[in-house]
Amino acid sequence: MESAAYDNNRVLIVDDQPEIHDDFGEMLTTALRGTAADDLAAAFTGEPARAFLPPFELLHASGGADACRMVRAAVDTGRAIAVAYVDVRMPPGIDGVETTRRLRTIDPDIEIVLMTAYTDKSLSEIVRGMTSLHKLLYIRKPFSREEIQQITLSLVGKWNIQHALAEKQALLAASHQRLEAVLDATGDAMAMHDGDGNLVFANKGFETLCGLSERELKRLSPEALSACLERRFQAPGAPGQDDRFLLLEQGDRVPEAGAEALPAQRLYYRSTTSVRDERQEMIGRLRVYRDVSRDIEVERMKAEVLRLRAELESGGSFDGIVGDSPGMRRVFALMRPAVDSDVTVLISGESGTGKELVARSFHVAGPRQAGPFLAINCSAVSETLIESELFGHERGAFTGAIRQKTGFFERADGGTIFLDEIGDMPLALQTKLLRVLQEREILRVGGTLPIPVDVRVIAATNKDLEAAVKTGAFREDLFYRLAVFPVVIPPLRQRREDIPLLADHFLKKHTRRLDKTISGFSRAALQAVLQHDWPGNVRELENAIERAVLLETSEVLQANSLPSALSAAAAPLAPPAILPLAEVERQAIARALETSAWNVAGAAQALGVSRVTLYRKLKQYDLSTRPPR
Repeated sequence: MESAAYDNNRVLIVDDQPEIHDDFGEMLTTALRGTAADDLAAAFTGEPARAFLPPFELLHASGGADACRMVRAAVDTGRAIAVAYVDVRMPPGIDGVETTRRLRTIDPDIEIVLMTAYTDKSLSEIVRGMTSLHKLLYIRKPFSREEIQQITLSLVGKWNIQHALAEKQALLAASHQRLEAVLDATGDAMAMHDGDGNLVFANKGFETLCGLSERELKRLSPEALSACLERRFQAPGAPGQDDRFLLLEQGDRVPEAGAEALPAQRLYYRSTTSVRDERQEMIGRLRVYRDVSRDIEVERMKAEVLRLRAELESGGSFDGIVGDSPGMRRVFALMRPAVDSDVTVLISGESGTGKELVARSFHVAGPRQAGPFLAINCSAVSETLIESELFGHERGAFTGAIRQKTGFFERADGGTIFLDEIGDMPLALQTKLLRVLQEREILRVGGTLPIPVDVRVIAATNKDLEAAVKTGAFREDLFYRLAVFPVVIPPLRQRREDIPLLADHFLKKHTRRLDKTISGFSRAALQAVLQHDWPGNVRELENAIERAVLLETSEVLQANSLPSALSAAAAPLAPPAILPLAEVERQAIARALETSAWNVAGAAQALGVSRVTLYRKLKQYDLSTRPPR
């Protein structure tokens, strides 16, 4: 079983007996809990072992006062302690019960386990007056290694999950507050109703419009709320009310009554929009009352609401890009400030890293998303045709030009053009491209009149353009014009954390496309995928997964379905030559010492022998208990 990865693995042991601290060090070490036979078997099979426990950070206190100081320091430095094991009897000084009370005052979130071999107090007496009893356990000595391991693993996991949940709830609350602030700042009166007509949400503008607070409005039934609105907005033709009225969807004018605080002749436009969930089921209606006397069009309000909704749903990510490694997070952070601008972008990276996907993300997330996105590979078009492909040509411009042709730049007007492998563009054409970037106009082949174009240019290359500039293979002025905003995509071998995410993404994609039911990867297949360097990057990974899905016949993708270069890496190793038993024992002891960080107690526990026996073996084989320099 593999160990879970937690942000906080800090465990405090509070006991006045040094032996207890040693026992906890042996029981909660990261070293594998196997026997000598397990290690010998692992040496022959070559199978890598998996740690059962995460790397706990053990802290030790000999008394309650020390424990309180350590927990206080941990809270002050932002490195809280997840679990504390506290002995009930710790003479002299404060006992474990008082220590627990003080720890609760310092850090209410710490998980506490009371432990004792004997006590004159019952559990009900111990916990009397304590808070957060759901974070308190009570165990009696002697306890087994498995008991301590499971309790610690469970409580550390509980602490981390609760804190992760609290952080997500705080982010959700902050997002909700920001959304309310945005809706209040629009200047429109907004009200959200559920399917039965009950009020779900009302912004400040709607409260002002109705003369009631949101809490008072929510207490009203749908009928009472309608009556309230009817009192505020009377029917047309009411005497003396011709100077103030409300404009409904159909264009009918309704005088507004009871709005003394509002200036005369305020016109409102009411629009009703259905709100649907991700399954396209209607969950309610949004009604917006807009003051059209300020010449604010209702369509702009709808676009703003839709933009905010899309922004909240996307969470700031970029469509289609899979990656959570530090390298890709840096790329995302670099992309965000340039998305809403028309700045020219130069994307660099090895072949197959997903440069076109990044370019499409710039387009889809930016203001030109409604326009076209056209991509052309400069290395895939012959030198004689690429100018015509980019800028178009007039009829009769050259042999075979029997009709006028519109180029990529004209067709991409109002959108984005992606120039892939820009480093392979001929020098003669580089000069013309530079003029297009500077003047924002093109000249068709054989044409005489310049044609203005409104296009955002994104280029990409897998070459070192700076080196090409030095050798004269690429124009220096064009390079600096393109590299206004450079983005470098790291190769897959430098962001291995993304390999499992990408592999799972491609597995789901191609199982759906090929109508197969493959739930995941076998251990050997995943190991092969993780060990490969992927010189072809993401493109090679997707091709390998697609091939494997096509060949796989079971419900779990096996290593032998992967390309031979990968499946060979996952094949079991041939058994090593047979060694003398004494040498095998010496190697097992040395490996146990190294695995346990040269902790003799931990090594003895891993080997399944006593410390006395291990010390005798160390002397027999002349092995040191200190790591080599």
